[in-house]
Amino acid sequence: MKLPFLKSRPANTLLYITEGKTFRVDMDKYGVLQGELEVLELRCDSTRQLANTLENILEVARPLAKKVWLMYVRLPTQVFSLPSVQVAGAEEEMLKQALLFEYESLSGESVTHSHLAYHLMGDADEMSEYWVTVLAKETFTKITEALKSKGCKLAGLLHPGGLPVVLGGDKAESWLRIETWSNTVFAINQTVDDDLSLQVFQSEENTNWQTEVDHWILETGEVARSETLMNNKVEYLPLTDESLRLTADGSLEFWLGRWADYLINAESLALPLLNTERKVNMDLVFMLGGGGLALALCVGHFTWNLYQRNDFTYKVEELTKAEKEIKAARDGGKATQTQNDKLEKILKTLRSNVKVIPQMVSALQERPMLLLKGLAEAAPEDLIIESITINEDKYVEIKGVALQSHLINQLASGVKGEFVKLAWQVEAPTKTDLGAFETGGPWEFSLLLKDQGLAGFVQE
Repeated sequence: MKLPFLKSRPANTLLYITEGKTFRVDMDKYGVLQGELEVLELRCDSTRQLANTLENILEVARPLAKKVWLMYVRLPTQVFSLPSVQVAGAEEEMLKQALLFEYESLSGESVTHSHLAYHLMGDADEMSEYWVTVLAKETFTKITEALKSKGCKLAGLLHPGGLPVVLGGDKAESWLRIETWSNTVFAINQTVDDDLSLQVFQSEENTNWQTEVDHWILETGEVARSETLMNNKVEYLPLTDESLRLTADGSLEFWLGRWADYLINAESLALPLLNTERKVNMDLVFMLGGGGLALALCVGHFTWNLYQRNDFTYKVEELTKAEKEIKAARDGGKATQTQNDKLEKILKTLRSNVKVIPQMVSALQERPMLLLKGLAEAAPEDLIIESITINEDKYVEIKGVALQSHLINQLASGVKGEFVKLAWQVEAPTKTDLGAFETGGPWEFSLLLKDQGLAGFVQE
């Protein structure tokens, strides 16, 4: 028998948190609103306060549903692109590392100990467009723990902008919507082919956002329906078929109802939803020279590790084979002393290799970070590293451009000593004069790192 207060709990609760107030709606398991919109006089001015605000809400509000959806108006969010060829087939955690670095590059905000959620919007012109949302790990943990203490679970944390469905009227074949929020402006468009695209303008930092929105409208072209959604700011915006201001009577509840229906009933959510903890190697993220660079390196390094594993398996088989030959030779008395010495030498070498395996595994785990760190420290000014790839010969190939020829030699000399510890032999760089200047240069270069395999990790 359930307790009375458990019987009254709704199936879902949606909290919309702003800098002024918090709004709550409850939904049944089908996403239909139950009861009236509830207004709580609790505000949140920044993501740093989000967990504390939620704790205060839980103290004063009637019991929330077991599944709780949170929308926060100032949740950091961005849309950007990465080269499709470099993200194709990448594992999720490797992709998140690249996206975290790209987010930090664009926003200037640190991604130290951050959670990231992403959604692939689509591919065009050999670029993959991602919509990402980030939140400090400490804040996320506090939010989940606060909900757990009340018998609730975080269904998802998201920005209230970018609802991927048309707001009013019948379903339109194509539509666009402009949304103004506290520090961002969303421009969302769906074409007749059901392709959904999104741009996010940082209105607090970008004084030209209105001009950029005008250009976006022109580039989008004619649609069957256009909408404007305004929060609490009065801004100049292009004219659309319909405008909805959330401060008007009934508008907020209607809009939250549309969100509730989408979150509960959509087969797959076309948005970045923070609801699971990430497991990203942040040491590697901070050493990245670019999102695509990280993916190229990591994918290539995985291939090398696979080769090393197969090589180790082969050596173990050789070791077993050598031991059997020695035993057979000794037992049968057929081998000469020379043959025995030869086999003993092989056995000794193989055994020493087996002992170095733990050292090799440890070094392999740190290899990507130490590679990038070594390049970052040794690269002189006026030299740019453009790519790191694994070529057909299984060499790590570093390509770039330098204004002066001697800078390339300086880079090669600078990394040689450190890379030998990682079982890489630094080959002499190749250079090509691009002939852009009368005095020569800039110089395109390629620097190869030859893998020494297992033997490279053996201490002489």
